[in-house]
Amino acid sequence: MTDRLRTKALAMVLLRKVDWISQDDAMKASLEKWQRVVDLMTQLLGARAGYVVEYNGKIGFREALTSRNPENPFPKVSKKPQPLDCNIYCRRVVETKHAFYEADATGKAEWADNTELTEAGFVSYFGVPLLWPNGDVFGTLCVFDTKATQYENTLQELMEVFRDLIEGDLRLYEQYEVMRNLSMTDPLTGMNNRAGFEMLAHQKIRIAKRYHHNIGIIFIDLDDMKHWNDNYGHAAGDAALRAVGKAITESIREVDICGRIGGDEFAVLGYVRNRGDLTTIVTRVRNALDHVKLTVPNSKSPIHETPQISSGASVFFEPLDKSLEDMMAVADLEMYRDKKIRRK
Repeated sequence: MTDRLRTKALAMVLLRKVDWISQDDAMKASLEKWQRVVDLMTQLLGARAGYVVEYNGKIGFREALTSRNPENPFPKVSKKPQPLDCNIYCRRVVETKHAFYEADATGKAEWADNTELTEAGFVSYFGVPLLWPNGDVFGTLCVFDTKATQYENTLQELMEVFRDLIEGDLRLYEQYEVMRNLSMTDPLTGMNNRAGFEMLAHQKIRIAKRYHHNIGIIFIDLDDMKHWNDNYGHAAGDAALRAVGKAITESIREVDICGRIGGDEFAVLGYVRNRGDLTTIVTRVRNALDHVKLTVPNSKSPIHETPQISSGASVFFEPLDKSLEDMMAVADLEMYRDKKIRRK
């Protein structure tokens, strides 16, 4: 796997599905191990409570898990995240990417508005950063106490050993997610392949049923693929497919998903009010393709045309009673009708 593909795949992974990685089902086994790590860490340091805190650069800080020792005054993690600008101990760790030890915060002005001190009564804190392999911050591993502490250097070094165990799991998670993502990505266009598109589509449909959204599907087909391959060469045919994929990706909304689902076929699915929402997307795609200039080295002949598409769009109003397969079949039929009209 090249660095470019790995970086691209990971970027897509981290943008998908959940705000908090600790909520991903794929992390379940790791979280069980982390729980044992946090319990042991808290016991060995004689702390009141231990935590793994996850960080999201757009949302803030959220407790992933906490120690199960009887002295912990907050045995259940809070599902409510702390905002980015909150003045909590973990923020210092995240901002510096270094371990931070506050032996006694009592009376210190810098922590006057720290709710962990003023409300929870935690006067002592020791935390180390948890980093992804690329150096980005996942969160912190930390302990709190309601009394001043004096942790010896050996105990602080022990925290770093616990950190290494968790970061090892983060490396495995990244590798797993990259491989899973690559298995659902079309290597030519960088879009979802059929498996990836259908997985995301099923998620969209479940949400649509829950919140009573309408679903819209667009099928798009590159016209006369054989013409591109025969007249200009297969490299030109590939370039035309990439151009269509790029036009689609840049034309859809943030709430939409798209993918290359066959040789020259693409699909878009999203929440819509009516057919007009889909028509707008198709118009954007066509306009984008009108301005495409394909330059292909070693082409059989100069390319003086732009890729043309046929499209079909269908809206499915709630309550949604059709399967994804049936919805796609309807949009596919609409696309072939458009293709017949365009051939006349």
